[in-house]
Amino acid sequence: MGLDKPSKPSKSQGEANLTAAAKLLLLGIVSILFAGNLSGQAQKVSGPATSHFSNEMWLKDFHQLVAEMSSHYADLEWAVSYRHMNLPKLRQDTEESIRQSKDEQSAKRAIEGFLSAFGDGHLSVSWQSNQSSSETALEPLCSRLGFRDRTRIGIDFSTLVGFVDVPSDAAALFPGGIVSLPRGKVGTIRIGDFDEGGFPLACEAILKQLNLRTDSPCDRLCGEAIRVDAANYLTRAIVSRARQLSSLGASAIVVDVTRNDGGDDWNEAVARSLSRTPLTDERRAFINHPMWTNKLTRDLSVVEADLERHEEPTEILEQAAERLKHDITLSRQTCDLSSAFVDGSIRCSLVADGGLFWSGVYPYAKPGSFHKLQSRNLLFNPLQYDYEENAQNLPLYIAVDGHTWSSAERFAALLQDNTAAVVIGELTGGAGCGSVDGGIPTTLTHSQARVEMPNCVGFRKDGSNANDGITPDVLVPWAARDTPFLRASKFRAALIEAMYRKPSKHVRAQ
Repeated sequence: MGLDKPSKPSKSQGEANLTAAAKLLLLGIVSILFAGNLSGQAQKVSGPATSHFSNEMWLKDFHQLVAEMSSHYADLEWAVSYRHMNLPKLRQDTEESIRQSKDEQSAKRAIEGFLSAFGDGHLSVSWQSNQSSSETALEPLCSRLGFRDRTRIGIDFSTLVGFVDVPSDAAALFPGGIVSLPRGKVGTIRIGDFDEGGFPLACEAILKQLNLRTDSPCDRLCGEAIRVDAANYLTRAIVSRARQLSSLGASAIVVDVTRNDGGDDWNEAVARSLSRTPLTDERRAFINHPMWTNKLTRDLSVVEADLERHEEPTEILEQAAERLKHDITLSRQTCDLSSAFVDGSIRCSLVADGGLFWSGVYPYAKPGSFHKLQSRNLLFNPLQYDYEENAQNLPLYIAVDGHTWSSAERFAALLQDNTAAVVIGELTGGAGCGSVDGGIPTTLTHSQARVEMPNCVGFRKDGSNANDGITPDVLVPWAARDTPFLRASKFRAALIEAMYRKPSKHVRAQ
């Protein structure tokens, strides 16, 4: 059966010629109107950008960015000394790209490419949005506090034969189950985010405990308290899941933090709650900058206030005060690294290693320590959370991939550096220390773009920069084309190797 159109009555030759002429005339008119309309549309879209676009203004923004990085980008020295980046060439290439740009989008791409070349997950730019947001109604309290479900699916163990899903009240937060291996069972727990703000259900549970309504007012201190309470609620849920899996016969726990973008310091409480051994933190350096001078001075005043009240332990407080005074002196030193972008040289150090740690002034403290001190969280930051250490915990295996970032990397590194877990997967994204106290605000004058850059450097046990990412103890040969089943199957094979055979040693670049 054909798709021919129905036949029409025949026309005379004159009528046909007249019709053809009319069609040509009509076509010409339509073409003119259409061309004019397209011209109008083009002006509407690109006219303002073209008329207001200035290569020189974008170059000024770029030069401001370079100057800002020269004064307070914590990993600039690492980029030159370790990564051997040719920053003068990168600067010149970016300048040329901006000069050749015809519109804002191409100029933005040039700056984005410049920042991307540093391979730093915490170095990024956010462009100003022209869209205005107006709230028509008061948002629920948890939404106002920034609680949004940002968790993503990790390894789909349910595709494996013999996998048993384990339901519980906490399963909606941390799904998991039991994987059968040749010599026993292993429990799995999925942690999709290390920001407690990624779990609205936890916030809602805390509101019920505090008898707060969704329309209740909540100031900054209230919001901070709710977030800490939510983090503690989540920690208890994770520990509960681990114990549940143990009661079902699991001989080890796999914590899946693949596709986990990170979060905040809550990761430390989780790691310490799951580890069989106490965890000691590694060093963290800071940059010589007034921001750090101000922070360290505030910290010192809190420690000194505890000393003035004759709080105990006096020796711990006195040592902390001396260290902070020393670091305040270091933070006041000046260093301009602009030469790195001119001739590639590093003539001074912007980074000061003053004996501080990821965890604060001290690398370790028992849970519940310093409970009377106002400075307890400054001395050892994990003490802001409620957690317990337990030598009876099951052995740990951590699943990571190239989309494991920031606090999720810190979680894996803390356990790996303390030989408290075996890390399995692929090299992680590479986002090290990040920003302390909100970082140093950097807004480009012309575009009003906000640039985020780290103001600290975190070190690993071997002395390397945490920006290197986490190299697994056992590598998994994942490929982009892998189905969920293949990803899970390859991980299972690597897990068997890690549990029953001696993992091969990885080699770090020197």
